[in-house]
Amino acid sequence: MASDISPVLRLEGVRKSFGIGTPAETEVLHGVDLVLERGEFCALIGPSGSGKSTLLNIIGLLDRPTAGRMDIEGQDTSLLDDAGQTRLRGHSIGFVFQYHHLIPAFTAAENVMMPMLVDKGWPSAAMRQRAEELLDQVGLLRWKDNLSSHMSGGQQQRVAIARALAMQPSLILADEPTGNLDTRSAEDAFQLMRRVNREQKTAFLIVTHNLDLARQTDRIIQIVDGRIVEGNTGLLA
Repeated sequence: MASDISPVLRLEGVRKSFGIGTPAETEVLHGVDLVLERGEFCALIGPSGSGKSTLLNIIGLLDRPTAGRMDIEGQDTSLLDDAGQTRLRGHSIGFVFQYHHLIPAFTAAENVMMPMLVDKGWPSAAMRQRAEELLDQVGLLRWKDNLSSHMSGGQQQRVAIARALAMQPSLILADEPTGNLDTRSAEDAFQLMRRVNREQKTAFLIVTHNLDLARQTDRIIQIVDGRIVEGNTGLLA
């Protein structure tokens, strides 16, 4: 069992190559080392093509590294088969995307219930109660029975944040979570994530091109040409 004091995320020498064994073989990540402590609120920045998406897919257990080790909550993910990685992803990681990916024909509450339904296979009153509690936290309880397609972009992203919290994950990966919102809605979504981080000690890794947003996080992690350049905030001046 993982220790409560172990980091929520640890990468050691993580490499990722594509087209292995072909003339087009390309290494995208070059020995990435990264530790994310429990409750940290971090931004991941870097130019297009720097490896951000590849790194996020590996951390989110959507892809496997070519080499190196990744632990999530003290669990060596290389020891897990696909089913084991799916279980770990479902319980330990929440996702917030630039485009909310809600199901238009479902209500706000039903969308928030989805991770719990995937985990258990059938709905229950407890799931409904959990969904309503989360919608209350994000200020949308009165819209719980509204179809997501009838909600504003900012409201939909708040539903997506509530959905990401459904399984009480220790880590939330947010990929350009404010990139598709107007300025006011973007600030509201960011402050909501910050409040969740402070109140629930949930770790956040936020991929963003918005440097103003990045400056408001606790730590900025830069990736350049597949390598981590950490703590060099001078590039943001």
